[in-house]
Amino acid sequence: MKIASKRERVRTETFHRRDALTPEERTRLSQRIVNSATCWIQSEGFDSVMLYLSMRSEVETTGLLEGLLNSGKQACAPAVDTEQLELTPRRIQNPKTELVRHRFGMLQPTDACPIFPTEHLQLIIVPGIAFDQKGYRLGYGKGFYDRFLTKCPHATPIGLAYQIQVVEDTFPQAWDVPVQHIFTETGKIET
Repeated sequence: MKIASKRERVRTETFHRRDALTPEERTRLSQRIVNSATCWIQSEGFDSVMLYLSMRSEVETTGLLEGLLNSGKQACAPAVDTEQLELTPRRIQNPKTELVRHRFGMLQPTDACPIFPTEHLQLIIVPGIAFDQKGYRLGYGKGFYDRFLTKCPHATPIGLAYQIQVVEDTFPQAWDVPVQHIFTETGKIET
């Protein structure tokens, strides 16, 4: 089986497992994951954080965003340019008024939110469908985050995932950028 086929099989199987979680399970597990990640972020002293804004069955990040803002952190989320296949970090200060729905379905900062300089990002919280023990991930297949992470070599990338998303192998490619830690409901995985 070709690598592309193996990657697609892992992506599809893991996506179905994630989607099979009930909304109540997702909320309960997400709270545990976010609590663990939040404690770690505080203990490591990160002040500027870019996080994904969850959609569909992803680990829910609304509580994490609120916690970052309430603790005085500089919180950013990506604005997605589907033409250039790029992410632009924009600072969020008021999620109630500064977020709009992207055509892909996720929320993103409005154009009025200031662009946050990538060189000032300390931590990047990356979404994924599947993660392996080495920190490699499978996303939705467009490479947005892999391209973005290469522009931020000084920032620490981490992933948030339900334990059912951690797989034996994601069959990484040369351009894939691993995360340094994965937070699940059972704790932190060092990669």
